Amino acid sequence: MNSTPKMSVMVICYNQAHFIRETLDSVLAQDYENLEIVVADDASTDGTQDILRQYAAQYPDKFVLVLNERNLGITGNSNAAFFACSGEFIALFAGDDLFLPGKLSAQVEEFVKDPDVALCYHPVEVFDSATNRTLYITNQNPREDTHNALEIIMRAGIPGASSVMVRRSACPPGGFDVRLPSVTDWLFFIEVALRGKVVKVDRVLGRYRKHGKGASDRALDLLDETLMTLDIVLQKYPDRRDLADACRIGKARYLAGEAYRQFPRNITLAQQLLGRAIALDPPNLRYRFLYQISRHRPLAKIAGKVMPRVKYLIKKYAA
Repeated sequence: MNSTPKMSVMVICYNQAHFIRETLDSVLAQDYENLEIVVADDASTDGTQDILRQYAAQYPDKFVLVLNERNLGITGNSNAAFFACSGEFIALFAGDDLFLPGKLSAQVEEFVKDPDVALCYHPVEVFDSATNRTLYITNQNPREDTHNALEIIMRAGIPGASSVMVRRSACPPGGFDVRLPSVTDWLFFIEVALRGKVVKVDRVLGRYRKHGKGASDRALDLLDETLMTLDIVLQKYPDRRDLADACRIGKARYLAGEAYRQFPRNITLAQQLLGRAIALDPPNLRYRFLYQISRHRPLAKIAGKVMPRVKYLIKKYAA
């Protein structure tokens, strides 16, 4: 398989000694041989770098290590890994997630058969780290699929970022935007998708670990930075008039999504977030439906106990 295009697996990690072996083993188990594993560690203090050195010594032809002497943060560390990659294609990966067998081959095939493909993704199995129990699988409904940059904007990214593989030539020359210290992957995916097609491999080819320490678990803390992503999109691509409505809707959906997460434990905050979403996207009846519930405190508390049913009703009657 050495005649196949070179693939870089870009792994970023920080204090993930408990998970990094399983992560790296899942990459080494792939059936794609023309492969380099680029690992950027962000000055870990838990022994992660010692483990990485062991792997690099055992597989010197596979590993490229970037061991930061000081902490650069998520975006800085992502750039450290990205600019060390030499492959035609780059698979984005975190130091606590897992590849499933056949992932790399299946995705490279999509790029090879269509030179216009810039980004490829697949469903992932989201699992609880403590119990190994599968919580859910992403992209099981065609309505959740993403086909272009506008949909990446309006759907606040791609579920399970470690499912993403990109064509290196379609990546922004500056890599990950340093104005976004923590949530820069959304902007990165948008910029890649603006340069080519987005395709999905309809197989579950990865596992995304939930352990309460990832960026997805700190969504409220990162809210302003996340919304800034779409301001940067409009700033960087002023000639793309089709982006304005997508960015407005994307902001509204992100705000509403965070409101759902806050409801009913913090009804006041949920109401504020929904109010902002309605201001951005007034025609959306789903937001108004939940907003009216949130204004009636006794009803909101009752609804919170049956939130899955409430969301079902929102989809059914306020679509």
